[in-house]
Amino acid sequence: MLRRLSPIGLALLIAFARAQTAPESPVKLAEFVVTPSQFGVADQRSASLASLTSTELDTLPQVGDDLFRSIARLPGLSAADFTASFWVRGAPNSQVLARLDGAQLIEPFHLKDVDGALSIIDPRSISRLDLITGGFGADYGDRQAGVLTLDTRTPTRKRTGLELSLTGVGAHSEGVFAANRGRWLVSARRGYPDIALRVAHRDDEVSPRYYDAFAKVEYEPAAGHTLSFHVLHAGDTFRYHRKNNPDLVSDYDSDYAWARWRGAAGPQLNGEAVLAFTRLTWGRNGAGTMDGYPFFLRDHRSLRQVSLRNDWSLTLGERALVRSGFEAATGSARYNYGFSHQFNSVSAGRQIVVTDTRSVAPNPDGDTLGAFVAARVQPLGALVLEPGLRFDRHTASRDRDVSPRFNAALPLGRATLRAAWGLYFQSQGLHELAANAGDTRFYRSEQAEHRVLSVETPLARGLGLRVEAYERLMTHVRPRWENLDNAYDLFPEAQDDRVRLNPSRGRARGVEFLLTGRAASRLTWNATYALARAEELLVGRWTPRARDQRHTFYVDTTYTPSPRWQFSAAWQYHSGNPTTDVAYSLATLTNGRRVLVSANDPIYGLRLPGYHRLDARLTRKITLARGELRLFLDVFNAYDRDNLVGYDHNVVVSGTTVTDTRKPRKQLPLLPSVGGSWEF
Repeated sequence: MLRRLSPIGLALLIAFARAQTAPESPVKLAEFVVTPSQFGVADQRSASLASLTSTELDTLPQVGDDLFRSIARLPGLSAADFTASFWVRGAPNSQVLARLDGAQLIEPFHLKDVDGALSIIDPRSISRLDLITGGFGADYGDRQAGVLTLDTRTPTRKRTGLELSLTGVGAHSEGVFAANRGRWLVSARRGYPDIALRVAHRDDEVSPRYYDAFAKVEYEPAAGHTLSFHVLHAGDTFRYHRKNNPDLVSDYDSDYAWARWRGAAGPQLNGEAVLAFTRLTWGRNGAGTMDGYPFFLRDHRSLRQVSLRNDWSLTLGERALVRSGFEAATGSARYNYGFSHQFNSVSAGRQIVVTDTRSVAPNPDGDTLGAFVAARVQPLGALVLEPGLRFDRHTASRDRDVSPRFNAALPLGRATLRAAWGLYFQSQGLHELAANAGDTRFYRSEQAEHRVLSVETPLARGLGLRVEAYERLMTHVRPRWENLDNAYDLFPEAQDDRVRLNPSRGRARGVEFLLTGRAASRLTWNATYALARAEELLVGRWTPRARDQRHTFYVDTTYTPSPRWQFSAAWQYHSGNPTTDVAYSLATLTNGRRVLVSANDPIYGLRLPGYHRLDARLTRKITLARGELRLFLDVFNAYDRDNLVGYDHNVVVSGTTVTDTRKPRKQLPLLPSVGGSWEF
């Protein structure tokens, strides 16, 4: 699939352009979307069919009022019920670059012990979102799968809002000063699953707590220039206590502070600069007994980083512009990891007790430097080309990577054809050492080659269609540790299903279809279908990735009978994710006794049943003497489908016979939720 996308795609675009009978007028190059695989959410709908307004996204059903869970329904994305950490075309979220108001975010999730159940970003503070799932330009570096950029609201008047639901409470406020040359925005949220568990008398086992706060002040010192200051803080605590299991106490903090300048030096030259400080801490402490043996865990990490990014764009007439920029960062990480665990094993016909002990405390530091140059030109007809070149250097892993990239777009009447090819590298972050496996080595940067071809066209009666084919080929894949059967265990390093995977290469291929319908002002809908495959070469065998989904179908609709009422529903289906089965057998000891032993079957050789669910949301808006009250009723998994995340095993031994009965391990059941917000 797409094995010759780069030369053939370019040849097709040039041939189409030459076939036009008359040259087209120049497009607005600075605003024209050249990159395929792009999806946008903004206050106002863009010209692209692959877009939603923030109001449309806000009215769709969602769990926990979470932004990342809301966008996980977009083409090419996949996520489980328990996590907001979505995958992009078979790649984990760690391979997606995330920026908030120009600053890079690292692991922007709450409740990391369960793979990031919620994001740390308040959706009510966001006015624009752009997600690129492949073929992004040379502006973005050090990520090999995708780019997510988020911009917060620009206040135009004083406004305050309060939010309350079963999952949390929040508030936001914004306003203007200095004759509208200055603006400010603050928001804060506190999730209280700990209170809900306490009310349900279940807090004796689990007690999670999280909160986040964001603030921004911006000022226009001169016409065309905006200077802003931003801070974001997020914190989590998690307590777990269960009889015959180790206790877990964890704490996580994320702190970001940055300054941003955006401005223009004349009508042709404009730029952006971001100076940021980042501090993150991770802390996990476990103690007690596991399987009757003593257990100990100390897992502390921290990262501090200072970064500077500066980008410029120069317009050279109506048919050409040049973009260039650099980013530099210096940082350090600290690790303090200790682990001790005992378990039974059979060796040479004897049953023994094995002690697994690890202790590492590396303190790596390093610098990074990235620079790019890209041109966007309209050489003939309506054809727009965007060649680019990027260089990245990382001292910790001693990487020096050169990334050529090429994007092209051709409007053909109402349709637009887009193509992309490029090389993308991702280095190992200072905070990403596999300390829990005793590994303190930095590996070389991973490489991915993207090939993308798409066509987008409006159809009759408010319909729009986008069809996109892609291929991502990965090399230099880093070794990693995964839990093959249960990725959500609180002590993953102590489980039998944890193995070291060392792929020689990987690939992700697929075709995505997006159909939108907005024929009437009262009814809007979106439907997507993806045929895809994501796999890696492990010991000579192509093996699916953990979130490989062969077929994915999603449809949502919103009906607005009046300005006061809105009803939305969303249904989704995807092929069952792969998992790894466990085989049980009897081992005969030298003394004649038989003991039960287990072993993993072929890696990801078993498929779970297909996943599907229906969500619904009813929204009621009430105009008050002061402001507007918005109430909602949300139902997750409305028909209570038993979707599986894996299997537990009920093993019975009778004589020399072992009977293994799989017991489904379920995802989330039907969950109703109510809440409201008051904005005044």
